[in-house]
Amino acid sequence: MGVNLSLPKNKRKKTKDENSIHSIDDVSKKSSVNSEQKHEFNYIGGRKFYDSNVAPYVLPADIEEDDRIHQQHFALKHICGGNYTAPIHDIIKPGSRILDLGCGPGQWTLEIAQEFPYAQVYGIDISANFPTSIKPSNSHFIVGDVTKGLPWEDNYFDFVWIRYLFVGIKDADWQNLYHEVKRVLKPGGILEQHECDGLTENPGPKLKKILYHINEGLTSNGLCFRLACQLSERITMAGFKNAQPSYISTALGRQGGKIGEIWAANLREGCGAMKPWLSKLAGLTDTEYDLLIQYIFDYEIEEYSVYHNHHIVWARKI
Repeated sequence: MGVNLSLPKNKRKKTKDENSIHSIDDVSKKSSVNSEQKHEFNYIGGRKFYDSNVAPYVLPADIEEDDRIHQQHFALKHICGGNYTAPIHDIIKPGSRILDLGCGPGQWTLEIAQEFPYAQVYGIDISANFPTSIKPSNSHFIVGDVTKGLPWEDNYFDFVWIRYLFVGIKDADWQNLYHEVKRVLKPGGILEQHECDGLTENPGPKLKKILYHINEGLTSNGLCFRLACQLSERITMAGFKNAQPSYISTALGRQGGKIGEIWAANLREGCGAMKPWLSKLAGLTDTEYDLLIQYIFDYEIEEYSVYHNHHIVWARKI
C-alpha cells in the first residue's frame, strides 16, 4: 500500500485550468475527467479504494463510506458542541471566505454555508463526492489534491477548517500543507483542525491487536497514526501564533450514553471499511475478522471502559 506523491515545487497560484484542479461543474460535464478517475481506483473485497500511487487514503472511496462520514459528522458535531470551536464570529463578515480542506461529501461545507449566508464557503477534496446542484448558492466545491498546492491566491480566506485527514495526508506532506494554508489565510485569519488519536485509551487485547495493524497499515502508507497529539507543535512550527489546543474524551459504548454508542458504531463501521486490507495484515480470514470486530465492539469496549480522545487546535495567522 505504498505511495509516491510528489511535493509542490513552488508556491505559485494554480489556476482552475490545470489538470490537478477541476471545478465540480467541470467534473460533472467532462467525460474525460470521469474516465480518467476510473483508473485511480482499485477494487478490493467489493470496496473501491484509491490506488496508492494516487492517494494514501486507507478508507474506501464509495457511497458506503460517504454514509459513514455523514454519521461521523453528526456525532462529532455533538461531541464538540458544534461545527467549530474557534471565535470565528469575530472575523466572518459579509464577503468573507471559508475553506473546508478535505471536505469529503461536503456536509460541514453545506452547514457552514447555511450558517453564514453572507460568506462564500469552499470545499476541496481529491474525490468529487459532494453535491453538484442542490446546495446553498454561496457554497462551492473544487476537486483537487491539496498536497500539490492550493489553487487560491495569497490572503484569500478568513477561516480554514480541517478535520480527520490523518488517514489521507502523508506525514511528510503536513508541514508543506500548513504553510500553504497560512499563505491563503488573511492576516488575522484562523486555522482550526480536529483529529482523533489513532490509539484508544484502555484497549483490551483484541482491540490492541487491531490498532497495531491499523498503525502498521497507515505507517506503510506514510501516514501518521498519532498526528492528533502533535497538532499544536506542527501548526506552531508553520508560523501560526497563539495555538489553542484542547481535547475531548468520548467513552465508547453504553458507558458513554447515546453518543458513546453512536461513536462506537461509527468506529465499528470504519473497521469494516478497512477489512479488505486490514484482515490480510492481521492474518485473518473475512469470517475470523468479522468475529473479532464483533467481539471487540459487543464486549471488549465495555469490559475495559475504552474511550477515545478528539484533539482540537485553532490558531491565527498574524
